[in-house]
Amino acid sequence: MPVSPDEYRLMDVQQGGRCFYCGEPVGAKATFDHLIPLAYGGLDAAPNVVLAHRRCNQRKADRLPTPEEIDRFVTERRRSRLGVWPPLLALRDAEPGDEWMTVARAIAGL
Repeated sequence: MPVSPDEYRLMDVQQGGRCFYCGEPVGAKATFDHLIPLAYGGLDAAPNVVLAHRRCNQRKADRLPTPEEIDRFVTERRRSRLGVWPPLLALRDAEPGDEWMTVARAIAGL
């Protein structure tokens, strides 16, 4: 279930019209970045997506989000209908070095 136009607008407002990664204005050229990449089982829906510049999205590539990025995402989404995908919360609490296995277990448990 991809991001709807309403969800896009809500994300844009929540992020203040800025790229999730660099904080600069993103404008009409925003791309969707999957915090947990699709290649690793990430959800293609708003609870796992942020708006980012194409260059910032490409720079992130297929890495998992940092704990700081997850905390910021959770804070932005705390009272939003967009929500937070549960594997992101599991990742936030993962032991260092166990991040990929934590994500795999959380996705498999859904």
